[in-house]
Amino acid sequence: MKVEKIPALIGLVLIILLAFLIIWQAGIFGVSRDRLEQDARERQNIAGSWEMAQDVNEDVCAMLFYDDVRENYTYSIYLTKEGLSYGYFFRQGGTDAYMEEGVKGVVFEDKGIALLSLNEDKVCKIVVDSNADQKTIQVNAEEPFAVVLPIECGAITMYDAQGNIVTLYDTFTGA
Repeated sequence: MKVEKIPALIGLVLIILLAFLIIWQAGIFGVSRDRLEQDARERQNIAGSWEMAQDVNEDVCAMLFYDDVRENYTYSIYLTKEGLSYGYFFRQGGTDAYMEEGVKGVVFEDKGIALLSLNEDKVCKIVVDSNADQKTIQVNAEEPFAVVLPIECGAITMYDAQGNIVTLYDTFTGA
């Protein structure tokens, strides 16, 4: 009797293994919130000595990595997927001149808006004005930043320390 159960047990293990491989290849499992920085550093070969500005919500994670003199930088954006999935999935990354010179807004149609900047413009305040209310986000004018906003946040106005309006360069993408 025991000899007859061995092939059945091996068959069951193979079926479970095959099901796991199919689920894994289907792209259901992303990166957990706790491993986002580690995954971005590994995926884009970012040095551990580089600093990071990060913001994350339930749909979007935006990270801006930079060296100590802010001459070299790269960004990473992760999104969640609709439907049956877990975690965040890498969407885009690299460099963008607008992040170096000003503030870059990356808009994902149904997920949110990521604002990224090395902060050469010395942005110190971001005001989000929807019809219902106004929200002010304080930013350190001396540090790079990443801010994630919901897609229906309303008008976005940024100010430097002197109260001047800072231009937002935005890019619309599909999610």
